[in-house]
Amino acid sequence: MTDPSPFADIRHLIETMPGPDREATGAIAAREARLTKPAGALGRMEQLVAWLGAWQGKPMPTLDRPLVCVFAGSHGVTKRGVSAFPDAVNRQMLENFAAGGGAINQICAAYGLGFKVFDLAIDLPTGDITEAPALDEKATVATMAFGMEAVAAGTDCVGIGEMGIGNTTIAAALYAALFGGEPAHWVGRGTGLDDAGVVRKVAAVEAALAHHAEHLDDPLEILRRLGGRRISSGSSRCSAWW
Repeated sequence: MTDPSPFADIRHLIETMPGPDREATGAIAAREARLTKPAGALGRMEQLVAWLGAWQGKPMPTLDRPLVCVFAGSHGVTKRGVSAFPDAVNRQMLENFAAGGGAINQICAAYGLGFKVFDLAIDLPTGDITEAPALDEKATVATMAFGMEAVAAGTDCVGIGEMGIGNTTIAAALYAALFGGEPAHWVGRGTGLDDAGVVRKVAAVEAALAHHAEHLDDPLEILRRLGGRRISSGSSRCSAWW
C-alpha cells in the first residue's frame, strides 16, 4: 500500500540514496601508496581527500566551486527565556550578512568560497517545541524541498550553516532525542546565558522531550517536532547534493 503521508517521498529518497564510491576510494588509496612520502605523512589531509573523492566519485577530487550556505530562521521556544538576546537580532544578522559584515563573509572571501544566506520566514517563529511541534509535516517537507532546490548547479563541496536565536536550544533537544543522555549534558551557555538562563534552557529541553516522547523513535518526526526550518533545509540540502 502506498504511503500517503507528506514524508513518503523523503523516506524513499533516503532509502535509495547512493553510498560512497568504493572504486574511487580504492584508486585514491593506491595513488597515496605510490607517492614519495611516508604513509600518513599528510595526516588528516589524506583522510579528507579520500572522503571527498568517495562522495564525489572521483579518484582525483576537486574543489573548484565550494559553497557555504547559511539557513536563517526563528524559533518559538525563545519565549522561554533560553537566549541572552532577543529575536530582533535575527533580522539584524541577516542584514549584516547581506552587507558582508559577518565573520562567515570574511572567511568565505579569504578562501574563495561562494556564500549564500537563505531567509526562511525569519519573522515567523516556528512552534514552541515545549508545547507543540516546530512544524507540521507539510511545512517540513516544503522546507526540505526548498533546501534541495537551493543547491547550485556544479557545486562540488557544500558547507552548511544556520543562524537563529535559540538555535543551541534546538540543537540540544535534537541531540538528546537522537543520542540520549540527560538534557543538561547537551545544554550550554550559548551566546552567554547566566546560570538562571541555563536552568531555563535545560527545563525547556526537558519539557520538549517529554511533550514529544511518543514520537522520538522516528528521525523525521524528531526533525519536524524539534528542528524547524533551518535544520530541515540544511539536512535536505545535504541529501540533494549527493
